[in-house]
Amino acid sequence: ASSSSSAIDHEAMRGTSSRGWSAAKARASSLWAKCGADCACALHGRIAAMAASTSAGETWAFLDWAKALQEDQGNQNEVFREKLPSYFDVFGVDPKSYQVNLKVLESRYRTLQTYLHPDKLRAKGGENLLELGEACSAHVNEAYGTLRSPLSRASYMLQQRGMATEEGSKLDDLEFLSFVMETRERIEGDLTAQELCEVEREIGEKIEESVSEIGRLLREDDLMGAREITEKLKYYENIKNEIVRQK
Repeated sequence: ASSSSSAIDHEAMRGTSSRGWSAAKARASSLWAKCGADCACALHGRIAAMAASTSAGETWAFLDWAKALQEDQGNQNEVFREKLPSYFDVFGVDPKSYQVNLKVLESRYRTLQTYLHPDKLRAKGGENLLELGEACSAHVNEAYGTLRSPLSRASYMLQQRGMATEEGSKLDDLEFLSFVMETRERIEGDLTAQELCEVEREIGEKIEESVSEIGRLLREDDLMGAREITEKLKYYENIKNEIVRQK
């Protein structure tokens, strides 16, 4: 990530107590819900039509709301709603598609942060709007971090469909678990740089195969199968991270 986006992330999280965070996030939810109901750019009815498009130059519902937020100055009625929009709705991408155009995602992320930058909102509406900006900007950061990663994206999609992956869940695939143990023993051994790169290449191929398979299973609505491959992807990612640490 660039230094500018890092600065935005830091600013978004600055000075928000847990109590103030909850209130700001609730008001952000309310403001999103109200605009979604009142504005011509309402989410429902538009998001599905726009989801198929990947042009970074087009608008989408949450961006329209972010633009309206600056004009509203935080004075909308505070009828609290349950939650902020989904991560897919934040960027106007298809919630049914596991495949995400990362270039479009990054472009839309930067566009949103332009409108939700806390300093800009504070200049528009003072501290009241600043708190909303902090909560919304943080939500956008969370959405971006989740959707840009194939593993976290798969876990999120499964969770959205009622099939959450669980920490510490066990796999029954003994052949796979044997492969994981053998691979870990290899990278913990006295490998040359070339041999370590070869293991990294093998794991990279496994990750690509898993990502492709998850996409297929989600398209077919095979949630049990997708969850199993997602659990395997966790192991592959952990091995990959260990190799990177050793290089």
